[in-house]
Amino acid sequence: MKNLLQYFMLISLLSTPTYSQPMGDISESDLEEIESLKSEANIRRRDLDTGIEMSDYNTSSDQNRASLLYHINHDASSITGVTTFEFNYAHRFEEYWLELTAAKTTAKFNEITKRNTEYSIYGDELSEQSEDLTTIGAGFGLRNNWIQNLIPSPKIFSTTTAFLTYNQFKENFLSQSFSGPGLKADFGIHRRSSDSMHYGGKMSYNLAQVKRKASFDGETSSSRSLLLSWLSFAFDISFYF
Repeated sequence: MKNLLQYFMLISLLSTPTYSQPMGDISESDLEEIESLKSEANIRRRDLDTGIEMSDYNTSSDQNRASLLYHINHDASSITGVTTFEFNYAHRFEEYWLELTAAKTTAKFNEITKRNTEYSIYGDELSEQSEDLTTIGAGFGLRNNWIQNLIPSPKIFSTTTAFLTYNQFKENFLSQSFSGPGLKADFGIHRRSSDSMHYGGKMSYNLAQVKRKASFDGETSSSRSLLLSWLSFAFDISFYF
């Protein structure tokens, strides 16, 4: 009789339904949020005054970012041939970042221009001339963690950004001013050092078509246009708020 009672109790326990939420009841938005949290980094925090550990900060909560960058020329034989100070502001919308940029570049004429035949008569004096370029732009960026397949650290991530730009190029040898639209593409690898900061490096490619005003009636568009193109590497330090 005792064995029979134990048998019925076992059957009752096995047939009792569990009340955990079935997977079918998890919404698509819930799954997306779970995947987002998995792909982001958890930053451990500690109160500097008390030394007590605080709750982790997940980088999926990031909303705004301000970045300072210093660029040098990609050509190791002429590192200072192109130097740029750049400021970026970014705001997050879901997985995309809306980014604004403003930059001031100093560069030798021959480092950033595709030689226009109209200017070839000035030779090396123009080629070695230090020129000034101001750039503003807006674009969209993405942050991802595929780089962790190569560098197994949750604090390492990469970014890609594409900008539309407006450029003002001041040619100092002939005292001429050019302006026009352009494109800018960035790829960066960064390390998140805290909940409010990251640092890292970027590779930046710039392309712009600029034009000056006509010097005389009938001057062709091609003779007063310049194609600007250059590649640079930058050190990046960014703050989140």
